[in-house]
Amino acid sequence: MKDNIVTAVDDALLLMMLLGEKNNLGLSELARLSGMNKSKVYRLLCTLEHRDFVQKNDNPVTYHLGHQLLSLGNCARQQINYIQVADIEAEHLRQLFDENIQLRIRDHHEILQVLHKASGQSLQVRSEAGNRRPLGSGASGRVLLAYAPTTVQAPFVEKNASLTKSLDEIRARGFAITRGELTAGIGAIAAPIFSQQGECIAALSISLPLSRFSDEKEHNMTEQLLQATQRISRQLGYHL
Repeated sequence: MKDNIVTAVDDALLLMMLLGEKNNLGLSELARLSGMNKSKVYRLLCTLEHRDFVQKNDNPVTYHLGHQLLSLGNCARQQINYIQVADIEAEHLRQLFDENIQLRIRDHHEILQVLHKASGQSLQVRSEAGNRRPLGSGASGRVLLAYAPTTVQAPFVEKNASLTKSLDEIRARGFAITRGELTAGIGAIAAPIFSQQGECIAALSISLPLSRFSDEKEHNMTEQLLQATQRISRQLGYHL
């Protein structure tokens, strides 16, 4: 596959990913982070700016992502079936509990948030679509690691032998719960979503302040979350 990669396109995509991680980077900083020389970076930025994938700020000259990516993002959301299906269930959960709802996927050894439904309460968890975390962190990260291939799990288990038992427990229960482990004062519940082939393709989660995370609410949210993920999985062709 690598033999068919177009280097210039790959380099341009790298620049956009860097701008996605940190806004308003200058030419020198982008060259340093990408490992490319400034002349090449400048030409790539000019090309991306021409197509509105990147925009330039003046005084000082920095770059940020352009509006074309918003359009492509909306198109991608419409075309990726599991997000469309999950969006309905996520909104149902948000209305039911008025807490933050997230949909995350595994991207190599990271998890990427692809959908977010915000709580309407004044005290809420701050989370946006597009953010990344290490695989295994948080309730969603644990679920996605638990259902990942053994080759993906291996480096994590080698560092922490006791992790095997924890991952086994998540698969046995079908969900993961964390309380203040990733972020102090925040709790979360996450459950897997399966494709027609039986692969875990995403994790749907509810996150909320621990001050509202009573045992009764935990039980109710877990039950409703599992029902939601099962409905999503069934619509994707997965047979329970």
